[in-house]
Amino acid sequence: MNTIMLYHGSSYDFDAIDLTQGRPYKDFGQGFYTSANIGHAKSMAERNAEMRKSKSRRYDSGHKLIGKWLYHYQFDKEKAAGLSVKEFIEADREWGRFITLNRSRRNVPRKYDIVIGPTANDQTNPTIQFYMSGGVGEVGSDAAIDELARLLLPYKLPSQYFFATQRGLECLTLVRKERF
Repeated sequence: MNTIMLYHGSSYDFDAIDLTQGRPYKDFGQGFYTSANIGHAKSMAERNAEMRKSKSRRYDSGHKLIGKWLYHYQFDKEKAAGLSVKEFIEADREWGRFITLNRSRRNVPRKYDIVIGPTANDQTNPTIQFYMSGGVGEVGSDAAIDELARLLLPYKLPSQYFFATQRGLECLTLVRKERF
């Protein structure tokens, strides 16, 4: 079988993936994000747990149980072969256009079941915001996108695997989940 292990870090305990629960306006859109890097997934769980704790202090009396969960999934590449899959090998011009369009708060139509490519994370967010404000040139121009990619290069962005559709999710099998 042609499979790889993927990880999802969360502050929520869940039994089934609900694509509508993902936050909109992320790198590849609203859906389900995983990583082949277990450390990256754990750091996302920790970050999200801290964000939930902060919000619960503001909006409720803090009675919610907030945990850090790590989900281990087996990704079947053979099942994905018949789907619409987009893979970005590096943070290049095409990748930059794709993530900035998804983050732009426009209603971007879903073309792909699965998208694989570099993660624009919290460390890179200021650079992306600088680009989106026109700080490196006209937003959308080749020169500005190229400069964005150049500025992000030192971050050695880990790859993320994004699942946008139910068909894409059918390529994942939960192996285990653990609280840490």
